[in-house]
Amino acid sequence: MKFPFFKQTIVILHGWNLSGERFLPLTNEFKKLRYKVFAPDLPGFGEEKAPETPWHIKDYADFLQGYFRKKHIKNPILVGHSFGGRVSLKYQQLYPKNVRAIILSGTPGFSPVPKKKMFIFFILSKIGKIIFSIPPLTLFSDVARRYLYYVAGTREFFHAEGSMRQTFKHIVADDLVVSMESMQVPCLLLWGEYDVIVPVSIAKRMQEVIPNATLKVIPEADHGVPFKQSDIFASYVEGFLKTL
Repeated sequence: MKFPFFKQTIVILHGWNLSGERFLPLTNEFKKLRYKVFAPDLPGFGEEKAPETPWHIKDYADFLQGYFRKKHIKNPILVGHSFGGRVSLKYQQLYPKNVRAIILSGTPGFSPVPKKKMFIFFILSKIGKIIFSIPPLTLFSDVARRYLYYVAGTREFFHAEGSMRQTFKHIVADDLVVSMESMQVPCLLLWGEYDVIVPVSIAKRMQEVIPNATLKVIPEADHGVPFKQSDIFASYVEGFLKTL
């Protein structure tokens, strides 16, 4: 019996409010290129239950380490989209010898939302919660909250419930500068030209901090380029990996 030949193992880490299933098109593209691919759900998304207590990025990195042990995954290439990229950055900082390379897309290594704006947002959200708990204003609470989160650039917070709300606050507040500065593996920053959630300007700042990082911008693509234009995204990744 002949066993399939795999070049290397790729692990895809999804963004906030997404799941591994959303990246099935990209998984299939990488498989066509003869990579062994995993796309796990991170706790709080997809089939993975939310943590009982609020988590930080470090907790997600530790979860990933446990997942690798369970699946017998060694030295994978991490492809992190948005929030998944944050987890990738923290993971390689904590477990630097366990990663072959990292590809980040739409990852806010630096927050695109100013800290002062985030502080004001959280204050307003608490005030709004009190105000819109008064009848008949409760009828407009969802609309008001949605508008506030949109203006603040934190639409993901609207959908967070239970421990995931505080988890979201932790994730936004966790600093990744040290994680980026400590990068010891090849890193590709692969961005959509029209990413308005985490613009290319953030990727350029990250390139200045991550040692020897390569930045590639995919024309006419947005934040969802890994799953919207999977074939193009995979071809850029393949080109980068061939240089290693």
